Amino acid sequence: MALLPPDPVYTIRNVDNVPVYSLAFSFLPGGLERLLAGSKNGYVYAYNLQTNRVQQKIQVGQAPILHLIHTDNHLITQEKGGKFKIFSLTNSGYEEDALIDIDYPGFCRFDANTKLEALYVPDKDSKIHIYNFSGEKVGCLEPDSSLKLGEPMCLKFIEFPCDRPCLLAGYEAGWLLLWDLNTSQCISKLKTSECPMSVDFHLEQQRGMIGNASNVIQIFSIGRKDLSLAHKLDITIKNPGTNKVQTRSDGKVFASGGWDGHIRIFSWFSLRPLVVLTEHKQAVQDVVYSTEKVSFWNAKIMAAGGLDGAITLWDLYNTKQ
Repeated sequence: MALLPPDPVYTIRNVDNVPVYSLAFSFLPGGLERLLAGSKNGYVYAYNLQTNRVQQKIQVGQAPILHLIHTDNHLITQEKGGKFKIFSLTNSGYEEDALIDIDYPGFCRFDANTKLEALYVPDKDSKIHIYNFSGEKVGCLEPDSSLKLGEPMCLKFIEFPCDRPCLLAGYEAGWLLLWDLNTSQCISKLKTSECPMSVDFHLEQQRGMIGNASNVIQIFSIGRKDLSLAHKLDITIKNPGTNKVQTRSDGKVFASGGWDGHIRIFSWFSLRPLVVLTEHKQAVQDVVYSTEKVSFWNAKIMAAGGLDGAITLWDLYNTKQ
């Protein structure tokens, strides 16, 4: 008899069952552990991970919150339509510091170098703008016009050894480019089989994965010396459409969130699926891993959110101390 998939350690119903588009864990001084949920109605809901109840509602705007990042001092949000807002964390809550408004209609999520406080913001015409956390534009990654890449579809910031920050960018025409952020030059590129919708990379594994609209998750590598991109293999899944791929920081497993509402957990060692989680009833929009242990469960937790308005919390394949 087949084993049933495990249950989440907790399921949060988002306020008013509003669809969840983005998630971010936040660990603040004083032991405040929260999960922030960017929602379709323009609000970010901050859930206290001790009580799993809403502690704060932050009205960012009117449009869906496609992506958010939380650092020690800032909350950065991306609204559908191209508004990027930078909030400072103060004693009284969040105060908006800067607005970047670029009239961008796409769904590509921004990424950030939180140490240098740099934002990588997608735009039309294959461009990726670089802003600081004050909202000032400081650079642009603009590919050769002869490439005809289409719009950026997914971004991933990578800090290679020897102070070599890079940005992986997937484009509409199926190309994956690796940009050297010191020189703003493209240093390698790879033609993939489909328009990439999500990309992630694990530095120690030297491997990454791409999710797209097909029933295939593509595995690629980046060479240690020359940083060349290479396709390694394809993993076939049952149903097409992957909104998000995410690796866990320990390099043991990675996850995908699908249009079918399923979360698939894969082993980095075997590249085989370990389990398919079927808790969500509609498309999964985001999957994130906590960078620190959540004290209530004494474990690093995976969170997933979707169009069904549910946020599921999971403790899977963690070695108990």
